Amino acid sequence: MSFAARPDWRSPLPIAQRIAYAAYDQPGRFLLPPQALAAGRVEGGSPLRLDIVQQNRPDQASGSTLARYSILSLAFAADFGLDAARQAAFELGQRVQLAPLPVEGGWLRLNAVQALDLPPALDELLPLDMASLSALNLAVRLDSAGTDLFVAALQRGLLAVGASAWLRVRGVAERAPLSLTFDPAALLAAVRGLSGGADEIDAALLRQRLTDAPQLLGLGLPERSGDIPASVLADAVLDRIAARLAVPKPSRADAAPGVRLVFDPAAMAPGRVQWNLADALLAPRLLILEADPLGPLRTLPAGELHDKVVRRFDARALASGWRSLSVRANLPERRIGVMTSQVDIQVPARPPARMTTLKASAPLAASDKPVSLELRLSPSEPLAYLWQTSAVVLSDGRAETLKGPPRSGEREHLLVGPDDFGLRLLPVEAEPAFLQQADIEVECFGTRKGKPWSVRGPIDAARPALAFAVPFDVDDAQIRAVARARDGGAQRPMPPQPADGLRLDAFSFDGSGSRELALQCEFDDDARQCAIEIAPEDGIDDPLRRKRLSFTRARPRQDWGWLALSPFRGGYRWRWNAQAPWSPVLQPDAPLRLRSSEAALAPAG
Repeated sequence: MSFAARPDWRSPLPIAQRIAYAAYDQPGRFLLPPQALAAGRVEGGSPLRLDIVQQNRPDQASGSTLARYSILSLAFAADFGLDAARQAAFELGQRVQLAPLPVEGGWLRLNAVQALDLPPALDELLPLDMASLSALNLAVRLDSAGTDLFVAALQRGLLAVGASAWLRVRGVAERAPLSLTFDPAALLAAVRGLSGGADEIDAALLRQRLTDAPQLLGLGLPERSGDIPASVLADAVLDRIAARLAVPKPSRADAAPGVRLVFDPAAMAPGRVQWNLADALLAPRLLILEADPLGPLRTLPAGELHDKVVRRFDARALASGWRSLSVRANLPERRIGVMTSQVDIQVPARPPARMTTLKASAPLAASDKPVSLELRLSPSEPLAYLWQTSAVVLSDGRAETLKGPPRSGEREHLLVGPDDFGLRLLPVEAEPAFLQQADIEVECFGTRKGKPWSVRGPIDAARPALAFAVPFDVDDAQIRAVARARDGGAQRPMPPQPADGLRLDAFSFDGSGSRELALQCEFDDDARQCAIEIAPEDGIDDPLRRKRLSFTRARPRQDWGWLALSPFRGGYRWRWNAQAPWSPVLQPDAPLRLRSSEAALAPAG
């Protein structure tokens, strides 16, 4: 299994007040975790949506004539703060390539739920589903009473609502050059002793015990382990526990935001287990962030907030026994390589009340509006169904249907995500600021069934993201891209990378990033010293990016470095003094040669 491009937990890099991690097996490349979650951008709508579904449906048992529920949706965008981190790394002399660290989903916990009299369902730990590399969505079903509570809260205003988020990421575990032998049952007993009998424990507490006294956990370490820093050894063991014996989860609501490890007793039977701590394996970790679920909505009056957030869907009146299933897709809007996709629903027969199997299908369009499927069950029958996705792709010019894994459900709301398909959906998105400079052509390619395979698509300001649909049997899949300047048409390539989620920006393409220049002044007159002013080609008007360099007969050489913020503007300009004109744009491919006699010919300062 290739771990290339995964974060390496053993190789952190401090950058100002943040930590980046080396990309495994990619020297010089570091992955930066997001620093916050902000309200996401939703095309033509609000990042917060309340879809109320109601239907006249007589129910003899309850006497009710109106079935009603709602789906509360939140869209989030990860804020990586890459520009500031790159500038800080450059100023610290860290010549590294920074890229966003992809997440795999997570959880959200809203605060002020009870104070604002919000529905009890929102006081729980809410799952976050990944929609693209930097976008995560949340969908919660509220019953009729919960719907009324939330609508009332909207009318009062939700300015006080904030949230904490736990994002799930996987990287290559910390490693240490030794083997560890232990009894899993003894470890579980020690955990229960520390946690008052529970099968879970605060991760920070367990790490502290692994650092201070691992022998109290039943972990016998070789004598030579004393040569390894205790913190390194603790992290190597903790990563393997999280990968093999326990699941990292957010702390409980009554505790400060943290991480707990929930152990699986079935995986910890008595016996002897040996771990080689030098082996590489993927280990999960949770990142704790602050999240803003409202963003620009905070400035809206309560009445206007209600109108932007609430959507109502009324189903036609049905006789008793009919049920409405709401289907919604949490998928990238542009799916390159997929002609059509849908979800197929099947409700098995339940004789003698219902003798036939029910079947229905719903298209999975880019719209975030739910699709309602009407199912006629027997009057007393609970809703229970099987479902499966299907996607039609082109293969050798012919349509081919790929089915996802079979699933089961029993709720009136079905959320379909990327993992529910019989193929990989690899999101590729671009920084909006870079799309003001360039359009991008992106291609995913590899080999399928012994033949070349590829799909491609454009990214531009109007279409800033896409997702490649890649069948699981595509071998050696890679992604490459070319950026074409909107002004002038210059092209800059991105070298092929292993196929995975990508976020493209100026630093993804050749020509941007840290640049170095060697300068030399030949003293061909009687001058003892001379100086120039030099700046990146797009930085001559910024005093903070301009620099004065001095040359003497004893020191005729200088080295200067700068951060090229665009692959199309990676050169530099220079002048002798503030009154002299700036040079044309020069590229750093060759050293700059100066003559002291030329300084005397420049306009006087």
